[in-house]
Amino acid sequence: MLGPEGSPVEPKPAVPGPRPAPAPAPAPDPGGGTWQVSMRTGGAPRRRRGFTLLEALIASVIVAMVAATASMSVAVGAAVEEQNRLSVLAMQAAELQMSSLLEQPYETVGTLAGTEAAGSMKAPARPGGSARPDLPSSFARLSRTTAVTAENRTFTQLNNHTVEGKRLEVTVTGPDGSTLARLVRFRGKEPDT
Repeated sequence: MLGPEGSPVEPKPAVPGPRPAPAPAPAPDPGGGTWQVSMRTGGAPRRRRGFTLLEALIASVIVAMVAATASMSVAVGAAVEEQNRLSVLAMQAAELQMSSLLEQPYETVGTLAGTEAAGSMKAPARPGGSARPDLPSSFARLSRTTAVTAENRTFTQLNNHTVEGKRLEVTVTGPDGSTLARLVRFRGKEPDT
């Protein structure tokens, strides 16, 4: 190229500018037989909104897993609550029997020894009465064993003084045979007056 005075001039490099947009591609009309021109510039086809079968299956599996976890935690919570309730009832049954053993005259304490099957545990005798009523039905799933054995205890802090007495042991078991409560006491023989 020649300049205004006829001298040669070097051409200037071209400055990159914005690219022209590609020509829109014709797209078929979803409702009929005419063609429309899409104004989208990307090459990806337009997706319809909604769920695919795979997405629906994954969502249903997730919902099922959450529901199973929730139902398991409810079942475990109910079992733990029932076990705690039985433990409290077992301790009450053991304490009631132990109070009967401690209030009974010393010579007749052994009459309360034995095993009471589930549903047949007795409450302490009411004041002034000798008959022992049955415990309420809430104790019906528990059984109780009472053991009374002769035992002498030596107290070293009292110059090795030996006391004649009885060892009282009450054990309450649950429906599965497991021990839920166990109390052990010593009852000394009352001195003769």
